[in-house]
Amino acid sequence: MKLNQFIFYLLIVAPSFSNDYYTIQSNYKDSEGKPSHKVFLKSHGITKQNSTIKITPYFSVSFSKNDFSDKDASLPNKSAIPLNLDFYYKTNNTYFSKNRAKQIWDCRVYESENKINVGGYSSKYNERPVGTIDKNGRFTRSGNNLSPQNFPVLMIPDNQIIFDPFDYKLYHIQTSRNKQIENVSKSFLPIDLYSKSGTPINLGYFDFSYKKEDKTFSLLYIIGNTHYEIAKGKLDHQTIVNQREGYQPELIEGATQLESGNTITFEFEGSFTDAIKIEGDYLFLTVDSYLNNVVEEAKIKKINLDGDFKDWRNIKGMSDPEGDFISYLFPNPDTDLLDFKITNDDTYLYFYSRVVGAHGRTGEKGRYYWYTYIDVDMNSKTGYPPTRDDNCYFGIDIGDDSEAQFEFIGNKFIKTFFGFTGMGAEKEVLDGDLILGPSFYSSKDKNNKKRDRYKVEYVHRNGIRTITHDYTEGSSEDITIALSPDGSEVEMRVELKGFLSTKEGVPLLQKGQSIHIAVGVEASSDYYNANKWGADSSPVIYGYKIK
Repeated sequence: MKLNQFIFYLLIVAPSFSNDYYTIQSNYKDSEGKPSHKVFLKSHGITKQNSTIKITPYFSVSFSKNDFSDKDASLPNKSAIPLNLDFYYKTNNTYFSKNRAKQIWDCRVYESENKINVGGYSSKYNERPVGTIDKNGRFTRSGNNLSPQNFPVLMIPDNQIIFDPFDYKLYHIQTSRNKQIENVSKSFLPIDLYSKSGTPINLGYFDFSYKKEDKTFSLLYIIGNTHYEIAKGKLDHQTIVNQREGYQPELIEGATQLESGNTITFEFEGSFTDAIKIEGDYLFLTVDSYLNNVVEEAKIKKINLDGDFKDWRNIKGMSDPEGDFISYLFPNPDTDLLDFKITNDDTYLYFYSRVVGAHGRTGEKGRYYWYTYIDVDMNSKTGYPPTRDDNCYFGIDIGDDSEAQFEFIGNKFIKTFFGFTGMGAEKEVLDGDLILGPSFYSSKDKNNKKRDRYKVEYVHRNGIRTITHDYTEGSSEDITIALSPDGSEVEMRVELKGFLSTKEGVPLLQKGQSIHIAVGVEASSDYYNANKWGADSSPVIYGYKIK
């Protein structure tokens, strides 16, 4: 994790940690007596040796199918207008180490009753406590005789599980057998830049330029009146690494998409210019004399809900690893989150996410749900822990009081809608008689008895609030979404007042308030001829302030 990313994690993302975390860190002190992640890695034989890093830049752009001529149907014509310009770079890190460390996704680490606990995920039992982390960072399974066959994490020998107190993750440590290891990751805009002195640069913003004559694209970093060309690339047959048809779901009111998805999206390899020097996995701006003359950070542009995501390219978000699949779920690329962002203005909250595949892709009869987890009062004891009763991805460390969501059925957009989970049910939501408190996801308990508190889903239509259910068409008029041409990106705009108010008349969400928030997505996998669901959830942004 780079320095400015780590600072962002501490200030925006990280929850508060107990002394136990720091006690475990103190087992790994350097020569100066300070806790060191390098010492931790060395102690467990996972230090990278003979490491080689290759960074390759790529551009992504969509074109309407109307921009292709009969003479050359493989590339757009010279008058074509590029849609939804994007950029990322791929980092290939190859190395040797004594042991291989693989993050364990079938569980989560959390604090409860002054202990560092491990909650195991199970297709039969959802989440259950399966063990603890001792002061040496070792996993010790609990004595409740849980069957390892029901909890994938318990299938791993205890002595191969280690807790990393520096990045707060649980790893499976295995002997590498002297084989070369390769880690591949992608970094999307806004990418991290450093000055020649190694200081993070946050004074400017990213933009693109395009020359129609030769289909050349440039990524620019703009500080004041100075334009730095960071990377460039030419769209031709030699540089294209991926080409895909646009995703074209059926849309009704509440959702839009550029060119209705009647597009072709190209990903093509570019190159960094002389303005960038690469050292390891850091990008340094080689010409930075102008930086001293700029004192204000660039202002973020207003979000337009139009399916062109250029106004999101300079908003910092939360990255989610590709391939973080729960073992008993289907590895569905359409639910594999890569990026999550949030911003707001006086009236709306704006959400953004990126997946490997396409948002809303379901197959002929499948189902797809996207939702935000919002801990309104930053209290995990109100709302419900966003676990699911239908064996989908779970394990977020917040109390989910309120949600904004959308639903697709059979590749058709069905609706946007709200969710509230607190003390009460349909009547309380319709009456606006809301109380934050502990609640449940399902309306019935294990004995099929109706509960008095559970998640209620509702919409506003023609100024009237009504209860909604799965498969029911009709978006909430105060929530709209837009898809990118290929469906990999989605943006949502939600009116703050749509989240209702408590019994005392206090809005659940309002300016000046801080919240914990994450995004989740789940879908059946009919499109891939699989009968299991796929799902993912993002890391939590802790303490986001509605400015």
